[in-house]
Amino acid sequence: AKIRELAAENNVPLLEAPPLARALFKHADLGDEIPQALYTAVAEVLAYVFQLRAYKQHGGAQPQKPTEIEVPPQLDPLNVAAQPAPDAA
Repeated sequence: AKIRELAAENNVPLLEAPPLARALFKHADLGDEIPQALYTAVAEVLAYVFQLRAYKQHGGAQPQKPTEIEVPPQLDPLNVAAQPAPDAA
C-alpha cells in the first residue's frame, strides 16, 4: 500500500498484473533468469514501460496499459485448476 501511495504522490503510473507477480515470486529468485514460459508476459510489461518512457520524453500517442497479461496457469500459484489433485488415500 505504501508503494501505491508514493506512486500516486509522484505521478508514477502503476501497472498491476497479479498473476504475473505471483508467478515470478514463486518461480524465480532475485538474480535468476525469468522462466521461459513467462517471457511473453514480461515482454508485454517491458514494452509498455519503454513506450511510456518514450511518450513522456517525446509526446505523441499515450500508450495503452496492457490489460490481459497471460500467464500459463501452471505457473500461477493461485490457479487451483492447474494444481495437481491430491492423492486419494
